[in-house]
Amino acid sequence: MVLNNEQYLVTILTEITPSLDGYRVIYQADGIDMHDFYCARLIEVKASNGTVSRVTLLDNLISKNEPCAVLEDNVLTVPLFDTILQIDLETATIIRCVDCENWGGLEQIFEINQGYLFKGECDIFYYDKMLNQVWRFGGRDILARVTEEKCFWIEKDLIHCRDWAGWHYVLDMDGNTISEFREDTNN
Repeated sequence: MVLNNEQYLVTILTEITPSLDGYRVIYQADGIDMHDFYCARLIEVKASNGTVSRVTLLDNLISKNEPCAVLEDNVLTVPLFDTILQIDLETATIIRCVDCENWGGLEQIFEINQGYLFKGECDIFYYDKMLNQVWRFGGRDILARVTEEKCFWIEKDLIHCRDWAGWHYVLDMDGNTISEFREDTNN
């Protein structure tokens, strides 16, 4: 994934047990054994002044779904499995780190309404810019489909999600359920 603004060009790769040569580890989840299985978000930051920094975030599991980060000014907000981090790109340090208790891991991040919407395997979360959880929504089953149908999208200020059991949920941007209906029974 590539993000950019006037100050930074950020390239993010999500890899399983990659070589970390040339990268500085700035976050490592508890229990990570560097000689065993781990996942990494490899982040390369090119600043407009010509400096380049390479940092990595390590966790037991990390989704490869995109978008996997949001860039605002000099702050990069990144979800891992059950952690959300904000990184100051000027200093390449973590400025905020919060736990996000969820089932199945966080998969995507979207910037909406002065905050962030996180789509997880089982839940949707909305956090403000300071990473305080504002609301949470969960369906009857995991937010995934057997078929290749989209299971999550934002359209006209409404959040749509589908679960494994065939339910379609429509939420407003405040996390209120506008409607829910069964799309199919065969899934």
